[in-house]
Amino acid sequence: MNILVIDGHPDLTKSVANSTILNQLSAQTNWTIKHAAQFDGELTQQHSALLDADAIVIQFPLYWSTYPAVLKHWVDEVFTYGFAFGPQGSQLKDKPVLFSITAGATEESYSETGFNFLPFSAYQAAYEHPFKAAEMNIVDTIITFEMNSTPEEGGDKSLVLDLSKQHANQIIQAVNQLAEVAQ
Repeated sequence: MNILVIDGHPDLTKSVANSTILNQLSAQTNWTIKHAAQFDGELTQQHSALLDADAIVIQFPLYWSTYPAVLKHWVDEVFTYGFAFGPQGSQLKDKPVLFSITAGATEESYSETGFNFLPFSAYQAAYEHPFKAAEMNIVDTIITFEMNSTPEEGGDKSLVLDLSKQHANQIIQAVNQLAEVAQ
């Protein structure tokens, strides 16, 4: 399968979790990885990559309960009228998409009584919206909590490295299962 990974991290040089996940994916697969932070406005290449992909993985850290601004910008620019929606749009219809998310907070913090005030599913609906509008097939969301590696914020780099490797393996397994179903 031709797998396209869209990396939504704004600066991988400042990342432990997302850079480890992407490094693991690069080492263990032949998937194409595109970085939203490097998007230069060239739509033809982005549209072609999306159309050519058998499945798409959207990888990002949860920033204030949504995706980072660079990924939002990429979606705003790439999911255009006539391509992702509208008359002669829906060119991505039924294209499988898997969300791969890292969150620094605990799972318990995503509740009405937790720090984030709402369950994770409430935030999930917002970032899924453009993909649902494009009529894509959301096949899975893989999220790993406690991906905070900053000791001053209570993080644990060793734990994050371990969780990141496990997370990458979950993505690979999910895509492999998708490939088996497609056969």
